[in-house]
Amino acid sequence: MWCRLQTIIIPMILFGLSVPSVEGLGFSSFGKANTDPPEPPKPTAPPAPPCSRQAQCAGISGTSCVRTHYDATTRCLCGDNLPPVNGQCDGTQNKNLYHACSNSDECNDGLICGAPNITNNAPYLRVYQPTDKICLCDAENGYREREHTCSDADILKTSIFAIVVVACIRKFLVY
Repeated sequence: MWCRLQTIIIPMILFGLSVPSVEGLGFSSFGKANTDPPEPPKPTAPPAPPCSRQAQCAGISGTSCVRTHYDATTRCLCGDNLPPVNGQCDGTQNKNLYHACSNSDECNDGLICGAPNITNNAPYLRVYQPTDKICLCDAENGYREREHTCSDADILKTSIFAIVVVACIRKFLVY
């Protein structure tokens, strides 16, 4: 059986390796030569303006003075951490961590609207006043801040523990 497979498979592999490639001949998969000129590069959105205080973003509707994990500069960003387009943000999105808010309904899941703890050494929180309210991790429900995001690792650990306990009880009851 193995010898038969070898006599069929080996010639097929060798034939596949010996067929010249047609990529350089200008053929597409539909048999049409690619003669279209390359498209010009699309303009990229300008970066959001830098800021050092939340008040500097007041002129750009829907923005907050925040620092993200991918940019060391605090900027006036929309709630989804993207720069405003034509000086405006899409008002329908919820806000990410550290964005200014007036109530928790404006914040993403796992976040609540509260006063920032500006007494710690986090430079990204120094842009706020003690009276400002921002979206923060909902610590009461198990969300913890880590690298500019909120993690629900405590909830996940509890869930895994519960699954293991239930599985052990079920296994015990079966025997």
